[in-house]
Amino acid sequence: MENSFLENIPESIKKFIDPSMPREMRLMAARGLIPVPPKDLTLVLYGLTLEEDKEVSEEAEKSLKSIPEGVMSSVLGDALTPPDLLDYMARNTESESLIQKIILNHHTDNDTIVYLAETVHSQSILDLIANNQERILRSEEIVESLSKNSSISRSTLDRVISFFSLYLTKRGSVPEFMKEYQQSQESPDEPEEIESILLEDIKESFLDGIDFAEDFVEESEEDIGEKKRENLVNIIKQMNIAQRVKLAILGNRDSRTILIRDPNRIVAGSVLKNPRLSDMEVINIAQSKTVDEDILREVAQARKWAKIYQVKVALVNNPKTPSHISLNLIRHLRDRELRALLWNKNLPGVVASTARRIVQEKNKGENK
Repeated sequence: MENSFLENIPESIKKFIDPSMPREMRLMAARGLIPVPPKDLTLVLYGLTLEEDKEVSEEAEKSLKSIPEGVMSSVLGDALTPPDLLDYMARNTESESLIQKIILNHHTDNDTIVYLAETVHSQSILDLIANNQERILRSEEIVESLSKNSSISRSTLDRVISFFSLYLTKRGSVPEFMKEYQQSQESPDEPEEIESILLEDIKESFLDGIDFAEDFVEESEEDIGEKKRENLVNIIKQMNIAQRVKLAILGNRDSRTILIRDPNRIVAGSVLKNPRLSDMEVINIAQSKTVDEDILREVAQARKWAKIYQVKVALVNNPKTPSHISLNLIRHLRDRELRALLWNKNLPGVVASTARRIVQEKNKGENK
C-alpha cells in the first residue's frame, strides 16, 4: 500500500483500506458493498487495488472498472482527487472523455501526462496535451514523449517544438531529442521527396489516359454559380486519387479551389504544381483556415510565393500556419501589419507574444 495515498484520504474511509482491518471488511469494500458516496467509493477502490492480498486487489480493480463514466468523470475533474488515482485511471481507461478530464486537472502529475503523450492515438487528445503551454514549460519530457508518438500530426508537433525552442532552450543546451527532430525535418529524404516520387509513379502509371470535360479545365472569367459549383464538387468526389491528382495539376480555377481542400495531401499538394495557379489564389490559400497545415508549409517554403509580401502577411495571420514558420516571417512585416497582429485573437500564444515584443522594441527605439 502506498502510504502517501493512505495519509491523504478522508479519515471517514480510511478504515476500509487500512491493512490492519479484518480481511472480510476489506473484501466487502473491494466489491463496492459499503455505504459511502460515489467519490469516496472510488478512492476506497483505488486504495484496495494496491493491496498485497491478490483477491482483494483484483476485486477492487473489477469494481473500479464498473464505476459509471458519469461518476468517474466528476471524480477525475475534481481538483481534490489524489494524483495517484488520476495516474491509475490514465493507464487503465480507453475513454477519451475521461482522459480529457485527467489532462485538464491541474493536479495531475507531469509523469502521467508524459505517459499519455507517448501512448494515446487520438489527435484531439494529443492536441489537448500540446496546447497546454504551462505544462510544456515545466516538463521537456512531455515534449519528448510527443515526439515519439507516431499518431501525432506533424503540424501539432512542429507547433510544440517551436514553442519549446523559443522558451526552454534559453536555459542552455538543446535536448538531444529535439536536435534529432530538427535534423529529420531538414533531411532531403523526408515527405517532400516521398510525395514527388508518388506523383511521378501516378503520372507514369495512370495520368496519360485521363481526360476531363471543359468545365474542369477551361478557365472562365464568369462566376459559375452555386448550383454548378456543387455539381463540380460532387463529380470530383467520385474521382479516384489519380484522377484528382491530374485535375489538380491541369484543372481550372474552380477545380483548383475545390481540390486545394482535398483530404488527401498528395491531391491538395498537386494544386500547387498547377502552372496556371495565380498569385491571388496563393494569397487566398495562405489566408484559408480550411486547407491543411502541410499546404501552408509548402507555400511558405516555395521562394516564388514566400517573396510575395501579401503571402507573408496572410501566413502569419493564419492560426493554422505552423508557429515556427510564422516566427520566421514575422520580422519581415511592416509596422502596420505587425501592429494589426496584436488584435488577432486567434493566433497561437507564441506568435502573439513575439509580435507584442517586436512592437514594444520598435516603440522603445522610436522614443529614444
